[in-house]
Order: sequence, then C-alpha cells, then structure tokens
Amino acid sequence: MISFVLFLSLLSLMTNNMIIWWSVFLMMTVVFIFLNKNVKSYSSLINYFVIQESLGLMFLLMNFGIFQFFIIMMKIGVAPLHFWIFSITNNIFSYNLMWFLTFQKLPFLLILVQIFWFGGLMLLFFGLMVCYLQMFSLKNYKNLLVLSSTESFNWIIMGVFMSLINSIYLFIYYMVLMVMLINKFSKSSSNWLNWETILVFLNMPFSVTFFVKIFSLSEIFKFNTIMMLVMLMMMFLSALTFSYWLINMSVKFYDKNQM
Repeated sequence: MISFVLFLSLLSLMTNNMIIWWSVFLMMTVVFIFLNKNVKSYSSLINYFVIQESLGLMFLLMNFGIFQFFIIMMKIGVAPLHFWIFSITNNIFSYNLMWFLTFQKLPFLLILVQIFWFGGLMLLFFGLMVCYLQMFSLKNYKNLLVLSSTESFNWIIMGVFMSLINSIYLFIYYMVLMVMLINKFSKSSSNWLNWETILVFLNMPFSVTFFVKIFSLSEIFKFNTIMMLVMLMMMFLSALTFSYWLINMSVKFYDKNQM
C-alpha cells in the first residue's frame, strides 16, 4: 500500500491534469476504505467517503481562482479547515490512525505545492491560532494527539511555501516518527497518556515536533521576522495547553484501582 501511495504521489507530481488528480483522490479514498474495512468502523468510512468525494466533485467543477487551493486544504484536513477529521479519527486506532495522519496526506500535499496560493500563508497562520485555542477546550487524549498532528502539519505546509526540499525532508522525518509513535500509544484507550507522549508533544528539544517547528521557523524568519516572533509566542500557548497532560499524569497513579 505504501508503494502504491508513493506511485500515486509521483503521478500527481508529474502532471497537472485535473482528471488525473481527481483519479488520485478517488484511489486514495479506495485505499483508506480497503485498509479500514476489517476494523468495522463503518461510520468513519461513510463520513470519509462522503466528505472526500463531495470535495473531489467540487474540485472538478470549481476549477477557477483559488477555490481549488481551499478544496485541497480541506481534503487534507489542514487547520482551520480541519473540522471533519475528528468524526473519522474517533473510530480508528493503531496503524490505521497513523496512516490517516501521514501517508494518506502525501499525494494531496504534492498537488497543493503545484497550485499553492501565497496568500494561503496567512490562512495557515490563522489555522495555528485556531488549533491552539481548540486545545484548551479538548480533554480527550486521542483528540489532543490528532490536533497536535494537525498543527504540526500546518507548520510543514508553511515551510513548503518557503523551501520545498526542506519541507519534503521534514515530512518524511515526521512520517517515520509517527509510524513508530502512534502505534505504540494507541494500543488501548487507557494508554494514550504516558510520559513519552508528553515529552514528545510538549516540543521538548530533539522530539518529534521540535525539529519540524525549528526548521519551519528558520524558513519563515527569512521572510517575515515579526511573524516569527508571534509564532514563538503561540508555541508558548501550545505548551500551556499540553500542561493539562502534565497535571493528569502527575495524579494518574494516585489510585491504581480507578484505572
């Protein structure tokens, strides 16, 4: 499946034909349904199919202006157009969740690079603010993990606007680490919270999202220094939101019978 997705990604990068891109969208939907059919998470599959195929039809019909850019961002689930992803992730676990957050986005990312709109940088910046504010209202560990992944992906796409090669390298690094991490953390509903998760997603040095954000910030610094300072302040907001995990972890084993 990974080889097939890499082939579709290469195909979407080699051509700018709308029909071929739409065919890639359709094949990615089929791949996701094929991978999840044994999990019996039918509500997630129906939601994903309806959302993706509706957006695919809109992509074909609204082939003018910047509408296609917004449609692709919504298909990937980039903040602030990520409202639909929680209806999918609530019923998928382990490698299927990892696939949804990483490999499933790869062909869409390469198409987005070809039709990017430079004004979309401010939309991505606004999406980061939405993510940080939404983290304050979430209390489900799994949803926090998904939202943190969405926020990291926003950083990667912002890096794409500045340097394509750096961002592809970061995306590969992000995918490899997510393959190792998400499967470990999602074995059961009670295993979402442990010290490894906290240290990884608190942007600790040499953790998963740390390098993604540092390299993205170094690219943005070449473009706009004021925006970089604002983003550093927003990363502090992110640390505050994940302090919720720290508090829960400190009292997690107070009464083992409750677990």
